[in-house]
Amino acid sequence: MQSTRALIEYLGRINGSIGRAGVLASACFVALMTLFVIAGVFFRYVLNNSLSWVEDVSLILMVTTAFLVAPYAYRTGGNVAIEMLVEMLPRKMLRAMRIVINILVLWIIYRYFFESLQLVQRGWAIRVNTVPIAWAWPYMAVPVAFFAMALVGLELIMRDLWALSRGSNALDLPHHAPQEPE
Repeated sequence: MQSTRALIEYLGRINGSIGRAGVLASACFVALMTLFVIAGVFFRYVLNNSLSWVEDVSLILMVTTAFLVAPYAYRTGGNVAIEMLVEMLPRKMLRAMRIVINILVLWIIYRYFFESLQLVQRGWAIRVNTVPIAWAWPYMAVPVAFFAMALVGLELIMRDLWALSRGSNALDLPHHAPQEPE
């Protein structure tokens, strides 16, 4: 059992690092996107000389940002949830439901991971209009995000299975710990 616990904690450290790196990269991309859009507005309306690449680069940065931050959002519960139903469930039922939901999420990730690899493959034949790169480069964020989200899903399932089998909340992430009814 100690090796299982060590595996869960190790996977948690990996996922935490990937999540923090994704958030940091996303913050940098949002800052760059903001600077590029401001420069684009300045060039267009003040200098009367439009920058043709601003829209394409901003689109690439925006989409890449969404995919880079997705594993962090999944791991920290930063997604849409209906808490009213969750608060009414007993702890064991809540954990079992989370395991089922995370298995379904993993299945969806599995399906779309292979679709995203095909997207990257097709992207080598398509050029970005105003920047001399293939669309495959920005598309690579998609399979990377799906792989990272699969690691997160595996971690979350393992944490809930551990809690069900051991009757312990010791490995819960702070936002996933079931609250005691008052």
